[in-house]
Amino acid sequence: MYDIRPAAQDDLDAVLALVLRLQADDAHHIGYLGETLGDISAELAEFEPDWASCTVVATDDSGGVRGALSVEVDTDARRAYLHGPFVDVPVNHPAGSRIWDQTADALYAAAEPLLDGTSDRELLGHTGHRRLAAFAERHRFAAARPCGIHVLDGDGLRGLLLREASCPRTGPAREMRVLPTDRAVHEAVAVLHDRCFPRTHLPGRRLVDGSREHTVVVAMDGDRVLGYASGKAEPGEFYLDFVAVEPDVRGQGVGAALVTELVWKLAEKSGARPQVAAAILAGNRSSQRLFDRLGFRLHLELVAYRARPAA
Repeated sequence: MYDIRPAAQDDLDAVLALVLRLQADDAHHIGYLGETLGDISAELAEFEPDWASCTVVATDDSGGVRGALSVEVDTDARRAYLHGPFVDVPVNHPAGSRIWDQTADALYAAAEPLLDGTSDRELLGHTGHRRLAAFAERHRFAAARPCGIHVLDGDGLRGLLLREASCPRTGPAREMRVLPTDRAVHEAVAVLHDRCFPRTHLPGRRLVDGSREHTVVVAMDGDRVLGYASGKAEPGEFYLDFVAVEPDVRGQGVGAALVTELVWKLAEKSGARPQVAAAILAGNRSSQRLFDRLGFRLHLELVAYRARPAA
């Protein structure tokens, strides 16, 4: 059994190396963090007040870091996101599963003070991370529908950008706006968002209130909102997290125009990125068709687990 203790700033390099190695394996992959050293470093740097204050680690007899769990808290929503547990076990160790389970449970117990005041806890991992699924079941996290992470890069991404540069918009959308704009548009986007994504981590009101990290593009026909797309610039990619179109204008090019416009606005605001990524819930055929037509390909499949201890 490894020793469990709060992290110190001096542990950062060892934790980065551990996470980078485990993220490359579907059986250990956690969805909130990236897959490159730059992406992982940038994510951990955003923790408040700092990464070490939000993390517990597991160490072996020589002091080497063999596990880590970080907790990121959204105080407004009282929701905690568990980045991990990450546990490194010797390859082909006969007790590898038991070591992983015991270490993960001990990390979670040690992180409990970081979870004070939260009523909603979430894990996110690869569908192939069976140890995380068992951990979630032990701690009464319920599994949501899996989602696929689809990416567009290389010639496909260049083609998307050239499409906007060379082709006029078609279909019912007459105007594209970027929030913030007038109150009526904000209200319509918030209502559409909550209708299309009723149980998401980001409610409509917070999406349209000037979120510092999201860019929101809205398709308009006169005074009517036809749809919107939102996303943000990460260190290694643009991430598109929500796209919604009113049912009566679906299939008319509004979604494709929104995605294209959003990628352009993100590039204009934050500079170029090598790829664009989007999450699509399993069974969402309309979104699947949209991103397939734009050239996106499936990169990995993730599943979220949620628990509400206060309930």
